[in-house]
Amino acid sequence: MTVAAQVRADVERNRAAIIAGAISLLGQSPNASMQQIAESSGVNRATLYRHFTNREHLLKALHEEAVEAAAALGRALPSDSPVVPALTGYLDDAITIGERYRFILMYRRTDPAMFEVEARASAPVVKAIRRGQKHGEIDARLDPVFAAGQITMLVIGAVGLVERGAMTLEDARAQAQLAFGKEIDPT
Repeated sequence: MTVAAQVRADVERNRAAIIAGAISLLGQSPNASMQQIAESSGVNRATLYRHFTNREHLLKALHEEAVEAAAALGRALPSDSPVVPALTGYLDDAITIGERYRFILMYRRTDPAMFEVEARASAPVVKAIRRGQKHGEIDARLDPVFAAGQITMLVIGAVGLVERGAMTLEDARAQAQLAFGKEIDPT
């Protein structure tokens, strides 16, 4: 391996360690300092700041990680099987992702680019909902973009209830599934 390749591998490894450390620490302590994030990541503060010049930059990168995880989940939705069971599984998996990145829910999100990224990530869900409507599985009166947004809100609501101790993760999942089923029922 060349020196340049080794340096690049170290840079990528450090960035991955920072992301993983930040996810873990901020999930438990959303107000953790950059120094605490560096320590949790196993890097020094200078290394952290070389990758992320400030907390906002780090939180934006973590938001991108969360959105990419949700987008990958959406891209995995089947294109030919019944939609409702697939979306039910999607909701459950999305709550798992939401729980992992729950500190993002508390993050002040004012950058319009973040919303554009989230909208693109939900496009496969909108497409699946349209397919479900075409096949009579989902109420055709329901706007697909609104329904996809409701799934996102169910995730945020479930994770928020768990975060503040109002219910267990299992109970929040069950309630989200119940609400989802009532929302899309064509009867």
